[in-house]
This record gives sequence, C-alpha cells and structure tokens, in this order.
Amino acid sequence: MSTLQIVRPKQLAELLSVSTVTIWHMEKRGELPRRKQIFTRTVGWLESEIREWLQQRPLVQSVDQMDEI
Repeated sequence: MSTLQIVRPKQLAELLSVSTVTIWHMEKRGELPRRKQIFTRTVGWLESEIREWLQQRPLVQSVDQMDEI
C-alpha cells in the first residue's frame, strides 16, 4: 500500500514557481485539482493528483521559440 502525500500551498507555489496568492487565484478559476481539507484550518493537494495534472498540462512555447516559427 502506498502512502498518500499531501502538498501544502507553499510547497505547491514553490513547485510551480508562483506565489501562494497565484495558487489561490488559480484555484478560484478552477485551474487546479480540488484541494483537500486536512484539518479545520489546514488544506493541501494530493501529490498524485498534482503530478497527473502537471502531466496533462500543455507545454507553452517560449517567446524565443515563437520567433522561430
């Protein structure tokens, strides 16, 4: 049996290289998997759901790559 790993908001922000405020905005817009209520004032995301979400995200071309097209 594998253990469930929880990704806290600050960890997710660091993983995505954004601020925690951006995480909350992304969540509000429905751009992230649903967070889980862990305790009364504690939330997080399942690591497996974040990994799956990241794999499904399309790659965005950089500005340099777009100039070459």
